[in-house]
Amino acid sequence: MKKYVLLAFVALVSIHAMAQKSGNPDAPECQNKWGVDSVETAKQLSLFNQYYQEKKYAEAYPYWKYLFENAACIQKRITYAGPYIVKKKLREEVAARKPIYAAEKAKKAELKAATEPGSIEAYKAYKEEMSATRATHQAKIDAYAEEVFSAHRKRIVFWGDEANVLGKLADDMAKLTPARRLEAIDIFDKSMDLAGEKTKYDVPMDYIYAGVKVYKKKELSMDSLFLMLDKVTPIIDANIATYTAAGISAKDSIKGVKWVKTQNAIIGMMKPYLNCDKLEELKKPYFADKKSDVNWLKSTVKLLGRGGCESKAFYLECSEALFALEPSSDAALGLAKGFGKQGDNDKAISYYTKAADLAPNDDAKYDIWIKLAKTAKNSKNYSSVRNYARKAIAINANSGEAYILIGDAYAASATSCGNGDLGRGGVYLVAVDKYAKAKSIDPSIAEVAQAKINKYSAYFPGKEDAFFKGVNNGDSYRVGCWIGESTTVRTIGS
Repeated sequence: MKKYVLLAFVALVSIHAMAQKSGNPDAPECQNKWGVDSVETAKQLSLFNQYYQEKKYAEAYPYWKYLFENAACIQKRITYAGPYIVKKKLREEVAARKPIYAAEKAKKAELKAATEPGSIEAYKAYKEEMSATRATHQAKIDAYAEEVFSAHRKRIVFWGDEANVLGKLADDMAKLTPARRLEAIDIFDKSMDLAGEKTKYDVPMDYIYAGVKVYKKKELSMDSLFLMLDKVTPIIDANIATYTAAGISAKDSIKGVKWVKTQNAIIGMMKPYLNCDKLEELKKPYFADKKSDVNWLKSTVKLLGRGGCESKAFYLECSEALFALEPSSDAALGLAKGFGKQGDNDKAISYYTKAADLAPNDDAKYDIWIKLAKTAKNSKNYSSVRNYARKAIAINANSGEAYILIGDAYAASATSCGNGDLGRGGVYLVAVDKYAKAKSIDPSIAEVAQAKINKYSAYFPGKEDAFFKGVNNGDSYRVGCWIGESTTVRTIGS
């Protein structure tokens, strides 16, 4: 007994100094942190910390409960770790009831199937008894949930950090008490209003998850669900931009990965509702009033893009309005892709060119020139393919992809430009020159380049045909037409 009292006294003295330096002095529970019985508080705190440090969280629960009810301001851990400890106890309770419920279910089925006299009355009585048992169990679960919520709220009162803790409270409320998800959504809203771009990466995901669940129960409208998406989109975009930027630390890069996962999870949850017709129905009525609102336009364009609506007239209308207000390479790229999907290659090329002019760096410009070359190839504008590919080469001299595109443009022009002495075979010579160049400077596309070399080498001029035209292997030969390039003659055949 003396040893126990001494232990409590030592705990009281050693913890007292630390505890007095923290907490909100205006909170009533922080006025007398040790409660009405400081010796008992010291004993409970010592036992709580012992179990907590040993990670025996369920065993720590009764000591935590005493401290929470009598001296919650004594130590940060009481409110910080409280929700975790209570949820451990709650899960223990749920796990203990599972086999009991399974046995009750089996007995209920047995009584229901019975045919002897009085079986119906026995079944009804057992069903009523089981219902009462479940109600008692649920009341216990609800009581644990309330302790979790109360711990979060007291943490805010004692230690601040309201925005962050409200996000935790909302998530626990939505998951532990599904009937209160609408209330949890309001708390999520407040958390994000306070935190802004400093919102934790998991909050938007938990928020949308709760919204989808409530929508499925027809307690939330589709409009409201999309307003929730509108709320989190700029927060996610800002954090992805910050934590995926070039030159950031490894630690920040990990945050970027988490934010990208959050974005992908939200898109996955919302995908069933991202229907172009529905999105247009929701957004178009506001366009006339909002077409000068950059933030609304950005959000709408991004939402329509995620719904795969880039080729739709309304997407392009919003995108052009946004580009007029805030010209940027990204906005121009979005328009280029949209008009390309619509089949309007002239407008697509026009916006790709604008995107290149506005690109923030050479890497971005290079990507755009390559896209332009591909777009020109799709529209069979082969001279433009070469023009754009050369612009890409001017930025990256080792671009095998650019040389392959030029080779493809030459090969596709064999019929229209094969008017010289060597006919189409002469055009294939200059095409293979480009593929060979691509292979020599860019190992990443060597296999693709070699396949094209093998294909088009088979169409080189025949040796006899070339000889009768006065052309021999090793001679210089110029291909006319728009190509206007010279090559060294190679022939096939004996």
